[in-house]
Amino acid sequence: MIMKTNILSLSLLLLVSCGQGNISVVSHTDEPIEIFPDYDGVTIPVNIAPLNFSVKGGKGDYALLIKGGTAEMTVRAQDGDFDIPVAKWHEILQQHQGGDLSMTIARKEAGGWCAYPEMTIHVQAEPIDPYLAYRLIPPYEQWNRMGIYQRSLTDFVEMPIFENKQTDYGCVNCHSFNGRDPGMMIFHSRAKAAGTAFIKGNSVKKLNTKTPETLGNMQYPYWHPDGKHIVASVNATWQSYYYHAQDRVEVYDTVSDVLVYDMDNMRVFTNEQLASDKAYETFPTFSPDGKSLYFCTANAIDSVEHHIQDLKYSLCRVDFDAEKQEIGTQVDTLYNAHTMGMSVSHPRISPNGRWMVVCLTDYGNFPVNHKDADLYIIDLTTGETRPLEGANSHRADSYHTWGEGSHWMVFSSRRVDGYYSRPYITYIDDEGRASKPFLLPQRHPAKFYQDQMMSYNLPELVSGKVELNQHKVATVMKKEESYNFK
Repeated sequence: MIMKTNILSLSLLLLVSCGQGNISVVSHTDEPIEIFPDYDGVTIPVNIAPLNFSVKGGKGDYALLIKGGTAEMTVRAQDGDFDIPVAKWHEILQQHQGGDLSMTIARKEAGGWCAYPEMTIHVQAEPIDPYLAYRLIPPYEQWNRMGIYQRSLTDFVEMPIFENKQTDYGCVNCHSFNGRDPGMMIFHSRAKAAGTAFIKGNSVKKLNTKTPETLGNMQYPYWHPDGKHIVASVNATWQSYYYHAQDRVEVYDTVSDVLVYDMDNMRVFTNEQLASDKAYETFPTFSPDGKSLYFCTANAIDSVEHHIQDLKYSLCRVDFDAEKQEIGTQVDTLYNAHTMGMSVSHPRISPNGRWMVVCLTDYGNFPVNHKDADLYIIDLTTGETRPLEGANSHRADSYHTWGEGSHWMVFSSRRVDGYYSRPYITYIDDEGRASKPFLLPQRHPAKFYQDQMMSYNLPELVSGKVELNQHKVATVMKKEESYNFK
């Protein structure tokens, strides 16, 4: 391809160096350059790992010129793949927090280096939680090879929290942390080591959360801020596969209830508003002050698999008193699926209590498999509900979690290829607007995401590194007796 360039005068010659040789930009082109991932115009936290990327079809000699204030750095590409030095990157971010970074790609030509249009990245001074926890699982619910992992967000180090090879390859699912605390978590194990693992510091307990009066074990859990109660749904879940439909897999419940677990006294309690034979209640969450319990609910229907498009979930709220262990009977509806026309799932409230983000789809309650799934934000002071426009894409955008400061949010998206869910990070400003999200950085992102044949499931921001002895957990789950709830 022949580029149209504008030769600059010698007075405008740009010389930049950073240990990789001088780069002399002598011309510019207005032609765009395609990179993966697309980082142009994103907002990033001051402590994020380098935004490495690749030039698509990157044959030739490329250089990246990074400038923020008085700080400058040049990185040379290997086959169009940029690997930004971690220490120097963090030095520049620290020096330029609250400002914009200029990133310019240049290609070596016969007469010197030709620069493409400048990219701009805004550096927020507010850091993001240092770790991200997630399941890695093949798409479409095959769980013979899977695990829960954690990734340092300041560099590229990924470590297992618990892999299912420790328990004879049974499914491990629905991990949940107490307020992003890495030392307090639960997850459920199936098959030979069936039970719920409850981790508190160095203590590991195997729990049987099913009682004779309940449908099954806790499935979608959420911690109360007191750390003593967990609300969870119990679900009879099924799935169907479709060969010619837009959405290849449909996951649905035929029965579901919401229960509260008293973790100190090993007791389960609920009421008719959360466990009705006439409705499917699921995806519960507590408010940050612990005084409200939110959940999704749909009217029960016959033959769900044949009438799945009639299954629409509303968003509701009841009072909750942790000290008295009382659940309110007055149900407030925040989003009525029957009048609004869409189905709600995954309500998550910002730690400051101002915003709730939910996922909306045409029907059902498993949005990760729905191409139309989008994120919506609810202003809890006014009740206004609107699309989270800056974050959404033309493919499934679903499961989301907030960071500590009520601004950073991680969510799952299939926007790259439509098949694999990958974590994206966005900044929510004080007006509830989302910045252009960016894909979780990798050292060699193009190769990594091409070769990574697993979906990122349930991404959760964590305030520190999870220190967990896998062998100890596996031994408890396989050999010890369960603590039974009543």
